[in-house]
Order: sequence, then C-alpha cells, then structure tokens
Amino acid sequence: MSIKVAIPIWKERVSPVMDSAGQLMVADFDNGHIVSENTVAIPQLHAVQKARFICNLGVNILICGAISQELETMLASSGVEVNPFFRGTIEEIIAAFCNGNLKEERYYLPGCRNGGRGRGRGRCQGRRGMRRGRFN
Repeated sequence: MSIKVAIPIWKERVSPVMDSAGQLMVADFDNGHIVSENTVAIPQLHAVQKARFICNLGVNILICGAISQELETMLASSGVEVNPFFRGTIEEIIAAFCNGNLKEERYYLPGCRNGGRGRGRGRCQGRRGMRRGRFN
C-alpha cells in the first residue's frame, strides 16, 4: 500500500511550529519503505491556502510539531491524518514511523506526552492526540 507522509523541516529536525515552517519533506512509502523523498518550499500563505497546498501534494499523513487548531482542522477535514506535537531529527522520526515506535515519549514535544494527553501545562494539553498510524 502506497502512502505519502509529510514532515515540516527546520535545520534537519521537525519544525517546532507547522504554521511557520518554510520547508516540507514529502516521502512516498510503499509497504513501509521509502520509495521516494523530496523537499518542497512551503508558501507563507493563510491557513486555508496552506492546507490546500499540502493537500495538492497528495499528502496522506502529516507528522509535525505544534500546529494551529485552524490548520489542523482544515487538513483533517480534507482527509490528511494530522499527527501533531512531535520533535526530533527527520531521520529519527521517519525511522520511528516505519518501526511503529512513533508513540514513544521521547518523540513528543515537552508537555505533550502521549500526543497532548500528558500532565503538562502546554497548549497541547487536552487536544486530540495522535491517531493510530498505518505502521503502528
């Protein structure tokens, strides 16, 4: 089964804030293995246009750091599975995604344990956590 996963990039790491990220790594997966990968510039647009841009890339899954509720809702309503509040190098996150280890606490932003269901006081507390991914 082929899927397209996108991760916003900042200095070889998951960008801490999706809404202000300048680049997006887009990888095509087939049966759990990367078959192609490229980096695209993210236009600095309003959330509506940014969501449309990401959808037009054919993205199925977005793994990101913090994301505004507005952008997350638009992407999710367009069929993109949004997995927010992650941190780490792009290489670490891709490997964890492929191995089904993405839910490990070390990959979440501080205060966002278990995809926002932790005891932290951050904005992520109480927000919807990561849904079960295709490789988990």
